Amino acid sequence: MLGGLKNASLILALVALSTFATHCGTDHTKVRVINASPDAGGAPGVDVAVDGKTVITGLTFGGLSPASGYLTLTAGNRNVEFRDAATTTDLINANVAFAAQTGYTLLAVGKVSDSTMAALLKTDDNSAPSSNNIRLRVIHAAPDSANAGDPSKCDTAPCVDVYIVPPGTDITDLTPAIASLSYKQASNYQNLAAGTYEVIMTDSTNPVKTRLIDQTYTLTAGQIRTLVTLDTADGAAMSGTPLVLSDLN
Repeated sequence: MLGGLKNASLILALVALSTFATHCGTDHTKVRVINASPDAGGAPGVDVAVDGKTVITGLTFGGLSPASGYLTLTAGNRNVEFRDAATTTDLINANVAFAAQTGYTLLAVGKVSDSTMAALLKTDDNSAPSSNNIRLRVIHAAPDSANAGDPSKCDTAPCVDVYIVPPGTDITDLTPAIASLSYKQASNYQNLAAGTYEVIMTDSTNPVKTRLIDQTYTLTAGQIRTLVTLDTADGAAMSGTPLVLSDLN
């Protein structure tokens, strides 16, 4: 009788494993979505559809969906639409390639008012940091820095320098940890010892290093964070408070 129970338990375990594999197989991808467009959707926000099916509703400016974790999608080339909430009016209609077994951050960037709104896809790496370390990266998604000229050139659209230093550090003569990060770029992940850091962002063309962002974060071993630069709600300037994504732990 005991052997029979063991066999029954093994069968149930195999069935459960098969069900898990069906839902989390090698043909799936993970994605989270940010509305980084200050004038997209207004108060109702935007809806997001994948291959015509709405998967996110009412995502307001600066919003992240899901609030934690990721949506699971079938990998491959998918049609993604950002729409004014509760309408079929597309603000973005793009074909996006999602690789299998990969995590992504998908951002709606730019502005409706100047026809620069677009989908921006960044690949995430949430593999655990080495012992006693953390990892930090920056995605530059503040469209105010691209009001004129070519946004890939720092002389016509301000890029940011990023300093990651102990609180109170004088950055006057320091070299930034991340230099000349242009609009729509994501930095490499910075590998750092766990601890408290002051993250300062300046216009990379400004010799006096005027601070656009100056925030302090305490990160414990094993954590990964992404900071996303955004405009202010009126779209007039870069916000002094980045969106913080809790990638891991």
